[in-house]
Amino acid sequence: MTAGVRARTQDSGFVLPSTLMLLLLLVTMGAAAALYTSLEFRSTNHLQTGNQALFAAEAGALRALNAMNQSGVTHFANDIVARWSTLLAPNPQALAGYPQFTFSAAVQADPTNPADRGWITATGWAPYNAKRTVRIGVRRGPIGRGIGAVYLAADSVSPSFSGNAFEIDGNNHDPYGNLVAGTVAPGIATRNDNVTGAVKNALNTQQKDNVRGAELSLDPLNPSVVTTGGPDWSDINRIINKILTDPRVVNNNTSRINGNVTFGTLQNPQITRLTASDVTIHANGNASGAGILIVDGSLTINGNLNFVGWVIVRGSTVISGPSSDNETAVLGNASLMGSLWTTHMVIRVGGSAIIDFCESCLNLIVPPSGGGYMPKAMMVTSWQEVL
Repeated sequence: MTAGVRARTQDSGFVLPSTLMLLLLLVTMGAAAALYTSLEFRSTNHLQTGNQALFAAEAGALRALNAMNQSGVTHFANDIVARWSTLLAPNPQALAGYPQFTFSAAVQADPTNPADRGWITATGWAPYNAKRTVRIGVRRGPIGRGIGAVYLAADSVSPSFSGNAFEIDGNNHDPYGNLVAGTVAPGIATRNDNVTGAVKNALNTQQKDNVRGAELSLDPLNPSVVTTGGPDWSDINRIINKILTDPRVVNNNTSRINGNVTFGTLQNPQITRLTASDVTIHANGNASGAGILIVDGSLTINGNLNFVGWVIVRGSTVISGPSSDNETAVLGNASLMGSLWTTHMVIRVGGSAIIDFCESCLNLIVPPSGGGYMPKAMMVTSWQEVL
C-alpha cells in the first residue's frame, strides 16, 4: 500500500466529529439566543405591565380625589376618612373598560392638621403580578365646591325671573360691595346641565346680562349660569347639621319681622337659625346681619335685608313674589354679599335684589374643631411613587 493511501485511511474519521461539534455549537447558540429572546420578552413585558400598574395606581388616586370632591370637604378626617368606605366603593375596583387593570385607594388624615390635610395611597395592579403604589398629599383648597353667588342644589328646578332690576354677580367682591381680585365664580351654579338649561331658558334677553360671572358672554349673549357639580340636598343637610352643633348658634323662631333686627355684625358675626316654617320680613322691617344664616322653611322679604356671609335656605327660593309655603321671596330691597344656597326646586328672581359673590365673606366663622363650614375641593400638594 502506498503512502498516499495510508494517509487517506488515517483521516477518514475526522469529518464526522467535526460536523457533530459544529452542530452542537449551533444548537447551543440557538438555545442561548432563544433564552435571551425569552428573557428580553419577559423583561419587556414586565416593564410594560409595571408601567400599566403605575398608570392604574395614578388613575386610582384621581378617582379617589374625584370621589372626595364630589360634594366638597369641610373637615378631611370627619368628611372623608370616616366615610371612605361609602365614598369609594367597591375598593379595589377595575378601570372602566380595562378589567385586567385594578386599583385600590386608602386615605389618611395628617395628624398635625386632620381638618385640612391628608394623604391618598393608591395601589395599581396589572398582568404578570405587576404592582405599583403612589402616595398623594392633599389639602383643602381656597375654592368652595359648587360655589357661586347662587347655588342650586336641586336636580331639577322650575325657575322664573321678573323685572330687570335684580343683579346676581359671581365676580369677587369685598363685604362692602366693591369688586376685588380673587375667584370669579358663576352667577348661578348648578349640579347638572338640565338645571343650567332651565335657568338660562327662563331668562329673557334683557335679563341675561344681569347674571354675571364665570362664562358670561355678551356676544353672543350668554348668562353666567354654569354646571359645577357640588353637594346635593342630603349633603347640604349634613353640612347644616354640622353647623348646628356649633355652640354659637342663635335660634330664632320669629315668623314675622317688623322693625329692626340684627343677625350679627362684621365685627361679631354669628350663626343664625330661623326655625319658623314661614318667615316674613315685612315692608316696615329692616334686617341686617353677618356670618351664616340658615332658614329652615320659606323666607319672604318685603322690607329690607342686608346680609354679609352665607345664606342657606332649605325651602325654595323666590326673589319676587308672592311666596307660598317653602319659598323664599324678595320683594323689597335685598343685598347679599357672599353666597345664597337653596335645596328646593323652585327659584324666582326679581325685585331689586343684589346677590354678589364674596369669597372672604364665606369664612367669617371658623368651626371650633378647625377646617371650615364651607365645603371646598381638595388640592394635590405632593406626589411620589412608593417603592
